[in-house]
Amino acid sequence: MILDLATLRTLVTAVDLGGFGRAAEKLHLSPSAVSLQLRALEDRLGTAIFQRVGRKQELTQAGERLLGYARHMLELNADAVGAVRGERLEGRVHLGVPHDFAEAWLPSTLAAFAAAHPETSLELSVDQSAPLVEGVREGTIDLALAFDSDGGLGGSLLGTFPVYWFAAEGVAGPGGAPLPLLTLEAPCVFRRRMIAALDAAHIPWRIAVTARSVSALWAAARAGLGWVARPAIHVPAALRRIDTGEGLPGLGDASLFLVRAERANPAADALAGLLRNGVALS
Repeated sequence: MILDLATLRTLVTAVDLGGFGRAAEKLHLSPSAVSLQLRALEDRLGTAIFQRVGRKQELTQAGERLLGYARHMLELNADAVGAVRGERLEGRVHLGVPHDFAEAWLPSTLAAFAAAHPETSLELSVDQSAPLVEGVREGTIDLALAFDSDGGLGGSLLGTFPVYWFAAEGVAGPGGAPLPLLTLEAPCVFRRRMIAALDAAHIPWRIAVTARSVSALWAAARAGLGWVARPAIHVPAALRRIDTGEGLPGLGDASLFLVRAERANPAADALAGLLRNGVALS
């Protein structure tokens, strides 16, 4: 069996743009043509790729596995065409990332991109997920990594990360006094997650520190000022990590998405591939 690249591109576009209609507009096809392509792909594979969840079409487990291969095959195809034609990527790419990744694997990813495509220029924004996604939707940011807690973000799911409680040794857990919380400014996925979990467990809390960066949160945590909820990404060694226990409720997982502007150029496509690999290895 040989998979058709055009159909795989339709699959990837439908997932990245969050719907068959948007994919049809992007690919200059009719919505019925997109549906027929993907239905034919399911028939060839002998398994469902999409399933209806409420009003949305969501990937099945088989579809999620296929999506990764589809992206890889399209990237290989683009690389092969570029190598044969002697093409060199150029242009500007504006990337937005949450604070958590800025000091983790991002430097090596950016270095690899710059070495492979020296004629491109990069612009980098480090912020919370909400303003990064807004930048993509407004067209000022080409690509953004963003955390989402309710599945309404759209984009391409890169993975899920467990969310933990972190604090310095000796910081007390829930007790008589309200639990001191360290958090980024609202809106923040993890701020909402902490407060909702504590309210559900009937644990009193107070905001002890509001910060504008994750590095400032870690500094406050190391100083013993309270509890912070984040994924375990580039966490200072001095802090202890708690999933559940000591009276603290579980915080579940946070989903990480890659959100792309519709006008993203080939250089942005190349950077998106490196970002996926970086997240997979983190």
